[in-house]
Amino acid sequence: MTASCGLCERALEHGYLCQGDTLALAERLDRMPKIYAALAGFLTPAVHGGAERVSVKVTYAPLPVDETVLDLRYGGIALVLEGWRSDVQAVRGWGQPAIEGSVERRVLAAARWLGMSLEWIAADYPAAGDMAREVREMEGAALSIVGALPDRGRRIGQCVAADASGVVCGAVLRHRSGETSLVCPWCTCVYASGDFLMLRTLQPEEA
Repeated sequence: MTASCGLCERALEHGYLCQGDTLALAERLDRMPKIYAALAGFLTPAVHGGAERVSVKVTYAPLPVDETVLDLRYGGIALVLEGWRSDVQAVRGWGQPAIEGSVERRVLAAARWLGMSLEWIAADYPAAGDMAREVREMEGAALSIVGALPDRGRRIGQCVAADASGVVCGAVLRHRSGETSLVCPWCTCVYASGDFLMLRTLQPEEA
């Protein structure tokens, strides 16, 4: 009996989330507290140029904050992450998590806990794909406001290292300016600059 990734539908030997999507989810969870903090600078709606304001009579006061940012900052991000943490703990038969501290602290705590639980989530949590999808969509909504994160580097390909059982790692490898070697973020295999062409050659054909 074979399984499939709950996000990309790639065939799996077992589990609910492939290694590539698990790694991407781990990266998103790690970025989420930073993105949450960055949203603070966008709470006040942007002020447009004054040329039009000279000839237009303002008859109402503008909203003091951007509602979209407000929803993400004071509800959206924290509630989504805490909701998934609560469900994972329920599935595992654990008690409900304690919700305490500021919203910023809650985002950090939930994101960190989920990140530390990803091995189990990917292997044993049937809703892993739905979690990865919702976190991805939430990050996309936030990044549409704060802008893109710093350059993550140019994609070289996927890691072709195999473990003792012959299973290929498959994690995405990226090269940043100035780097003379690459270290796989999943299996820690090291590739020298001379291996980059080999990596491109060995990539699986796209469907």
